[in-house]
Amino acid sequence: MSKALTLLADLVNVPKAVATLIRYRDAIRILTWRDFRARYRGSIFGILWAVAQPLLMMLAYTLVFSYFLKVRFGSSDSPFIFAVYLLCGLVPWNAFSEGINASCTLIRTSPNLVKKVVFPVEVLPVNLTLVMMIQQLIGLALLLILVLAVGGGLTLWVLFLPFFLFLQFMLQTGLSWLLASFSVFIPDFRQATSLLTLLLMFITPIFYPETVIPERFRFLVTLNPMAQIIGMYRRVLMEGLPPTLEQIFWASGISLLFWMTGFVWFSRTKHAFPDYL
Repeated sequence: MSKALTLLADLVNVPKAVATLIRYRDAIRILTWRDFRARYRGSIFGILWAVAQPLLMMLAYTLVFSYFLKVRFGSSDSPFIFAVYLLCGLVPWNAFSEGINASCTLIRTSPNLVKKVVFPVEVLPVNLTLVMMIQQLIGLALLLILVLAVGGGLTLWVLFLPFFLFLQFMLQTGLSWLLASFSVFIPDFRQATSLLTLLLMFITPIFYPETVIPERFRFLVTLNPMAQIIGMYRRVLMEGLPPTLEQIFWASGISLLFWMTGFVWFSRTKHAFPDYL
């Protein structure tokens, strides 16, 4: 009973998790900047690849879904409107899926850091998430330019964007803590996560509007925090409306739950990592 109460106390102890990240903020900052630069070091075009990747994916998907499959969002037949809706989903999803999949090899590819007694190994998943989100910010800048270009304009509700990024940071970091730990003890988690991420991509309304989902399956969208976050991006950027209370409630609650669960699990298992490396 006492162990269960201790675990429950840890799960709701948000200040402890926040204090841990603040304590190691310098290590997080240094590692994040190092790893982001390393992604493009040695390439001819450097950081331009961070812009080219979402742009080329948007063009390819727009061609396939808008021209070939005739998928439409709302009442507009414009492929440019479809491109904006698509990019609202692709920009956060790419950062999310790439970070989640990379977290499965994070500990095993950093044995020198993990085996150092003084190194705060819990910052590695945080660092990974921040690197992905820096790249997401580049894609988000491209998205904002595209929104202005198609003539929709931006409203004051765009000020919600940092809040959406914060929710995604909590969700992605929490999942990264969990998967990084699980993959140390069960290496097959890497392959399983790759398959599950692919499946989740197709059941998240990225390439199609939520309205095409049968009513009896809509609860899957409600329980999917990434679907909620993507939906909030679309309301703010395309419809000029604030996110709904339901979106805020579910996205915030599930993201916080994963963040605290991941932090507690990682903190309780990290001491065993050197034995499996």
